[in-house]
Amino acid sequence: MYKILIVEDEVTIANTLKNHLEKYGYYCHTVVDFEKVLDVFQDVEPHLVIMDINLPAFDGYYWSRKIRRVSNCPIMILSARMSELDQVYGIENGADDFITKPFLMDVVLAKINGQIRRVYGEYAKKPQTRILKKGNTALNLDTVRLSTSEQEEQLTVKELQLCAMLFKAFPNVVTRQQLLTAIWDDEAFVEENTLTVNIVRLRKKFEAIHSSLEITTIRGIGYQLTEKSL
Repeated sequence: MYKILIVEDEVTIANTLKNHLEKYGYYCHTVVDFEKVLDVFQDVEPHLVIMDINLPAFDGYYWSRKIRRVSNCPIMILSARMSELDQVYGIENGADDFITKPFLMDVVLAKINGQIRRVYGEYAKKPQTRILKKGNTALNLDTVRLSTSEQEEQLTVKELQLCAMLFKAFPNVVTRQQLLTAIWDDEAFVEENTLTVNIVRLRKKFEAIHSSLEITTIRGIGYQLTEKSL
């Protein structure tokens, strides 16, 4: 059964969508805490998201960006305002399709069915495992694991993002500011040592899998992924 996450603060609209879509075999989960949309997304692991734009706390574009960083799940924007500029902005922030309020349920259902077929069904491309390799170490972007032929370690989302930036930049240095901007740019407040703490944890995981790589601190600049000296 395909799962749909409905992020809509108007209860009547959310329930209308939920009740109608469940008649057609979809499992629907509606968000009630609009400050924890990403947490709910990661708990539910939906196949598709219906995202309203005008939400409490943060708007739908904000949450679309957050979701797109950790998933390729289709996101359908739901909004009363849907000019060409709105659609361009939606696409730039991770949207795959748009539903204009007021909407017809048959149109919504057809759009959802189309996205499901495109991503998971008859039109879906065969998935290609995304793996970055350096030395004896592989970073699997899909399973979120760091591994060698001997061991593997599960990463957190932040650790994955840090690790991917270091792998892609190898052997160049990535500045602290580049890492903070790319990974925590939407955070209202980031403690000064947050990046350092994540780097320390990541180093321990490199050591645990007996990696030939290590994260080197370039004082006053940032970090660099390097091959260990023999």
